[in-house]
Amino acid sequence: MKKQDYNLKVILLAAGKSERFNGVKVLAKVQQKETSITLIEHAFHQISVALNELNIDEKNIQIATGRYHSQITTFFSKHENSQYIFDYCEDAHLGLGHSISQSVGHMLTDVHDNENSPSHILIALADQVALTADDYIALIKQSLALPNKLVCAKAGQELMPPAIFPSTYFADLMHLKGDKGAKPVLYANKENLQTVSIQHAERDIDTQQDLANWHNNT
Repeated sequence: MKKQDYNLKVILLAAGKSERFNGVKVLAKVQQKETSITLIEHAFHQISVALNELNIDEKNIQIATGRYHSQITTFFSKHENSQYIFDYCEDAHLGLGHSISQSVGHMLTDVHDNENSPSHILIALADQVALTADDYIALIKQSLALPNKLVCAKAGQELMPPAIFPSTYFADLMHLKGDKGAKPVLYANKENLQTVSIQHAERDIDTQQDLANWHNNT
């Protein structure tokens, strides 16, 4: 596959119910150098930097929302010239698999011409606070080098998001249900899976204590 035929789209998942966090998790502030920004802004920024480095349009990022769609979009409506594209998943309350299924379906339905049709979809989680632009770049470069392969992060022996799915697997993503996310697709196709060692992928924010621990250690 030539690079001009490689059209990567990104789904940044921010559709969770945040039940363990006791609040709108993706709008929680995290320290970044001398400023604090929300989890979702942090994830979006790191992915944007990676895409820009690889000459991929940051407009290819779609943020999947669910229960807190109104709060999230209201927060970002205050930003002038906001570059954020939101996709509301009405079935998000049924689990991560449903969110991925709907978001992929919406993304493919919204494509108006073959030229803009994604060849690959990167699925990322807004709460993976430790991931950097370099981590995303490593994943995308691996996918560019092996475009027919599934590519995902690996921390220790564990397969982790983010993950990149070639178009061959889009139908599998749209059949996902429940809380398991996209890992079943990765494990079912391990013979065609390429992993990238990214220890940062094992760090996420689930609870207020996780957030406090992150601030205490950064």
